[in-house]
Amino acid sequence: MSGYRSAGRCLLAVLAAMVFAACVKVPQQTDNMSRAGIEHLTATQLRELVLQYAGEFTQAVEHTADSIATVSDDPVVRRRLLLWKLVTVRSVREAALISDPLFGLVDVWLFAAQSRQFLEDPPPESNMVPNEFVAIALDVVRQQELEARQLAVNVAGAARVDRFEPQLLEFAMRNPIDPLTFERTSILAADSLVMRPMGGGIGAAMAATYWGMRELDDRLEAINSALGKELRWNIELLARDMAALPVVDSTLQSLTASLERFAVLADTLPSLVGSERAAVLEALHAELAALTDAIDAMRRETLDAVSSERMAVLEAITQERLAVLEAVSAERMATLATVDSLLTRAMDRSEQVVDHLIWRMVQVGLVAGVLVFAAVLITLRLRRPTIS
Repeated sequence: MSGYRSAGRCLLAVLAAMVFAACVKVPQQTDNMSRAGIEHLTATQLRELVLQYAGEFTQAVEHTADSIATVSDDPVVRRRLLLWKLVTVRSVREAALISDPLFGLVDVWLFAAQSRQFLEDPPPESNMVPNEFVAIALDVVRQQELEARQLAVNVAGAARVDRFEPQLLEFAMRNPIDPLTFERTSILAADSLVMRPMGGGIGAAMAATYWGMRELDDRLEAINSALGKELRWNIELLARDMAALPVVDSTLQSLTASLERFAVLADTLPSLVGSERAAVLEALHAELAALTDAIDAMRRETLDAVSSERMAVLEAITQERLAVLEAVSAERMATLATVDSLLTRAMDRSEQVVDHLIWRMVQVGLVAGVLVFAAVLITLRLRRPTIS
């Protein structure tokens, strides 16, 4: 009986050792998070925090721009506010959707610092924020920079943030926002090897597949939520640019001047009496006829100019809409191709895992058979009567 128990215990120990060796641990943090010592958050939780902060950042800028637009009737001011919203929403979204959520947080913080430095000393050729409202925009950006730093402190600790902050501010100073195109340099440009793998083995492969799918889903959700607003803002910018063309303004000014001359002429009629009445009436009829012809011709020119501008605006809007739809279609096709590639790699890795498990089970079966055979031999040998 004790022989059976010993054999069973040995078999259980061997099985436990083999199962433990075959188990795979899927990493919960990225390699960069592990090197930074961030152990109280998973990569999924950090990604959610970064996306939540990015949404608060863009909402603060949109709310401030809309509030300024309600108190200003200047079309130039409204155009610059639209441009500020477009640049902020685009830049914050691209920064927050970096594959590694830790570098997503750092890049959003970097954009806040770059925006603050840009507004503190705006270049003369820049026209993003109206001069009379720069102080309001600067307060919003400074508050968002402080919130980004506080989020970094909550994630990585105050000591690490204090050591890293001077490097980030120096990088922002050396890489300002371009005053003409409003393009910015991302934190990824600081190190081409900054996106490092999560490790090796089946667990890393499974984690890489999961993170690829998660990043794809977050990017599609962000584009879907912001596409309508950005398209509307771009169309409004285009309409404001078209309305500012000099042809329309000059035509309307000429028509206004003609009407003013006609009003002045009508006001002088009561003073013209006596012998000059006939001559005045004749001259008046001639002036009215010439003025009517001029007004008709100017009206036709104005209508033709307005019609051509309207057609140009509609054509430009159509081209913009087609370009947006083509871009969305191209991104959707690229997304589907990425999904297919990820699914194919996932299936290949799953097959390797299954083969690995089958081979382990065969090994376990062979070991179990050997142990059972040995146990049977031992039992038979123990039960065999001794020959005196």
